[in-house]
Amino acid sequence: MADYLENTLLNLVGTDTAVPTGTTEILPGDTHLYDTVTSAVLPMVEALGPDEILRHPCGDIAARFGPDTPDGLLLQTYIVSQHGNLMTDPQQGRIVDGAALNLDGPAVVGQGANQNKGPMAAALSAVRELRSLRRAVWLTVNCEGRSSHDGSRRIYEDLGVRAAQSIIAFGTNLHVSLGNRGRVDIRVTVSGAAAHSSQPELGRNPIPPAAEIVGRLPEVPLPPPHPELGPATATPYQFQCEPIAPHTLPSRVHVVVDRRLLPGEDPDAAVAAVRRQLDGSWPELEVIAGAAMFPALVDPSAPVVGALARFPTMYSRNAFDAGYGCSIGVPTVMFGPGRRDFGAGVVHAEAVSISDCRIAAAALAKAARTLCG
Repeated sequence: MADYLENTLLNLVGTDTAVPTGTTEILPGDTHLYDTVTSAVLPMVEALGPDEILRHPCGDIAARFGPDTPDGLLLQTYIVSQHGNLMTDPQQGRIVDGAALNLDGPAVVGQGANQNKGPMAAALSAVRELRSLRRAVWLTVNCEGRSSHDGSRRIYEDLGVRAAQSIIAFGTNLHVSLGNRGRVDIRVTVSGAAAHSSQPELGRNPIPPAAEIVGRLPEVPLPPPHPELGPATATPYQFQCEPIAPHTLPSRVHVVVDRRLLPGEDPDAAVAAVRRQLDGSWPELEVIAGAAMFPALVDPSAPVVGALARFPTMYSRNAFDAGYGCSIGVPTVMFGPGRRDFGAGVVHAEAVSISDCRIAAAALAKAARTLCG
């Protein structure tokens, strides 16, 4: 018979909270996401019997367990799933033999299973076991859908959640992530003038200068690699022409550059460096900052690391939300079940081992007791 964790995981995976196919983000306050969190996730949190529940107009939930103290633990979960976009029946959460997926024992397959929903089920299960706390344990459901720190800003600043340590429940394959690179999207717009492609002399084609700009990105000055986090990078990942019409030169080309940041780097300074490098490439050139996430780096001696001491540590090259907590002085690690695939599998299949979810739930409960019990 299915138990609480298994039922919770299947319900979460069966709830559509993914970034819609064909788009790259969910805007703050999205009506579908807000209503889905209200109907499907909020009742799960309420059933845990928190001492206080706070709700942000954008949908984020913060639930406090134990006394209202500033020196407790923030356990963050995330409801938006961003990958597994090409899965068949992505919300049809189902249990399969994990052996075929190189997972131990039964596994749940479905969108978000190994990114955020397996870890969320583990976090909910962990909080369910907490009793007689001396410090606050905050369980949050973060509704951020744009790969930015806006959700954490809302939780810390708007809702006023206070904590001395933080664990982000996220798929790390049961490793404790002590750090990750940050990132800033740099949006480059090259403007020209549209014309029919049979008479290009009547317009100004922005495609060649945009291609030249992409070719100059390797010349952007970058800091030396970090011994654990690897190199800073400047990688173009979107190239869009506007308008798209038959036999028509576009009037604008938009290039988006993923600039990965190392500890000590400032997003605005990174954008300014790219702007200087590209200055003079084309008369009508705009370089602006998009969404950004700070790098994260936690001292291995931090209490939150000690509370998860039986698990191996790791460092990640991708960017995530741990950087925000670290930037305001809250040591923030990532930990949870879920083996991530950052290659072709990132869009095709997501699954999480149920036994790994149980291990994570027990570990999170023990960490909360260690820090707040």
